[in-house]
Amino acid sequence: MEQRKIEHITLHLMVFSTIVVIGVLARQTALHYGWDEFSSYLVLVVCSIVMGAIYLNLQMAFSQILSPAIEKCFMRFECYRNKIMVVEECPESIEEVVDIEPIAPESLVEVETTSDTSEEVSTSMFSETNEGEAKLPKEDATPSIEESNQPSEYEVLRANAMAEKERASQEKLDKVITYTKRTLVPYLDEESLHRLCGYVTEYYLSDSLSKVESIKLNSQLKTIDAMHFGWNIGKAFGKPRLQTATFIKRVFAHTFRDVEISTIERKMSHTEAESKIKLDRKIV
Repeated sequence: MEQRKIEHITLHLMVFSTIVVIGVLARQTALHYGWDEFSSYLVLVVCSIVMGAIYLNLQMAFSQILSPAIEKCFMRFECYRNKIMVVEECPESIEEVVDIEPIAPESLVEVETTSDTSEEVSTSMFSETNEGEAKLPKEDATPSIEESNQPSEYEVLRANAMAEKERASQEKLDKVITYTKRTLVPYLDEESLHRLCGYVTEYYLSDSLSKVESIKLNSQLKTIDAMHFGWNIGKAFGKPRLQTATFIKRVFAHTFRDVEISTIERKMSHTEAESKIKLDRKIV
């Protein structure tokens, strides 16, 4: 087996060396005819790939077409058929499989004299083993399927931690929604307030909104009021200022129709102007 492996490695090395030599010759020929360095190396690679593909195709054709045909021709000769039959029946020599040692006459006598005793001993041992197995308590049996399916301590702790995280996240969202309703209910109709709560929920769960229908605020509210509202919910959610500015710019597009996002981002926490909606750092 080792010899055959070495032969395969040697054959592959010879073929690989031949392909490399042919590729180098092709590159030298390209240089001789005035090709540049890159083109000559490209010729080397292409030639090596083509030669390798030709070798693989020839090898497959030989193994699948030529080899069975040649073996079929040789099977016509009786000596070849006999040799194949011998190799199939005895793949390894008897000396390699079993190391036979001559048995002395004295050992035969000992085997005959002790056979009865060994049978008695083996019978008694077998009976004792069966009794021991019969007396084993049921508690030593393999664990039941229910016990093996019980979650590990890590899985229980992880599930509890994930549940606690989900609970805290939902509690934060509920507080912001309550703040939104309490703050803007005097300035929005029921349908607009409901849509605004939906946009706030979507903004909390993701960084952007898929589709927004602009909400028009009451004329009593100024741009600074909408900025303060955006800063309050963005601070509660832990969102960056730029994302919050983009959010309120889209939601209150009518109010911020003449204001750039950069201006909203810069002025959303200012307190110089009078406003009905104040900055609130204690929503959550």
